[in-house]
Amino acid sequence: MNRREKILAIALLGAVGLWAGRSLVSDVLLAPITNREAEIKALETDVDKQGEQIQTIMAATRKYAELKKQSLPPDAYDAAALHKIWLLEKAEEAGLQNIVVDRSRIVPVKQTYSSIGMKVTAEGTLKQVADFLFAMQSADLLQKVRKVTLRTDEHQGDPKLEATIEIDAVAINETDPRDTLFADGRDEAVSALMAGKTREQYASVTDRNPFVRGYNGPPPPKVADKQPEKDAEPKKPGIDVAEHVYLVGSVAKGDRWDAMLYDRTTNRETLLRMGEAFEVAGIKGTVVTISTDYVTMRIEEDVWRLELGQNLRQIEKVQPAAAQSDDPTTASAQ
Repeated sequence: MNRREKILAIALLGAVGLWAGRSLVSDVLLAPITNREAEIKALETDVDKQGEQIQTIMAATRKYAELKKQSLPPDAYDAAALHKIWLLEKAEEAGLQNIVVDRSRIVPVKQTYSSIGMKVTAEGTLKQVADFLFAMQSADLLQKVRKVTLRTDEHQGDPKLEATIEIDAVAINETDPRDTLFADGRDEAVSALMAGKTREQYASVTDRNPFVRGYNGPPPPKVADKQPEKDAEPKKPGIDVAEHVYLVGSVAKGDRWDAMLYDRTTNRETLLRMGEAFEVAGIKGTVVTISTDYVTMRIEEDVWRLELGQNLRQIEKVQPAAAQSDDPTTASAQ
């Protein structure tokens, strides 16, 4: 081997040694550091997730603590008896007559709470029924109105109604035992649903009593006189019977709301549900939203709004249907 070959061989061995040394340093020194950095990042991610879980648990714990304050007493049968007395008192304060309050059911659920069903039947004017419902809904209790049925054969003046009101209430097992319906100091508390609202805000419902009519049967067909030509006003959908179909109420069912239309010409009720089609008084459409005091509905190419206490001839156009989402969303009960 000549001198030149020896130099090349030495250079080659040096390069191989340098490469092997770098590999050795990477494997022995840098790999643990890299692995530790990956572990730290994974732990940080886990900590973030655990932090979110802790926040969720804390929020749920606070909510559960508040629900226990709103709950009826833990013993379901004692709770039902106290609730019955309270409902009777509120019905009497509202001026209702011939009041009967019955417990319809007690259903234990997974050793966590009991669902208590109550049924109130009474007679009174629309204003008296509304006063009772407002007082009941304002109370900060775990209760809700499930169904209201109002009937009468009188349609003049301020008729007395036969009212049937079905109510659901909840008694949480872990609520502190007590012999009163409300927890200490909460008998005057106002529910979140009715916070900031006054009875006067609902006066329009009773002022325009949908059970009163001043006619005998449907009105005769209208014959329009020939008028000078002018720009035609937008025509609202429906036929004349629509003047006598009123929005008379809406009821919350969990996170959903149902509404009721009442036809004075036939004394029939039509239930409206979110996203479902309906046909009444010659009007066909789909319910878009239901709130505490109004309903929106898609009819043909437009979206219309009907206020509580109004008839179908009083609906107002909101906007073209194309501007609405294809999937109706639930309105908030503010």
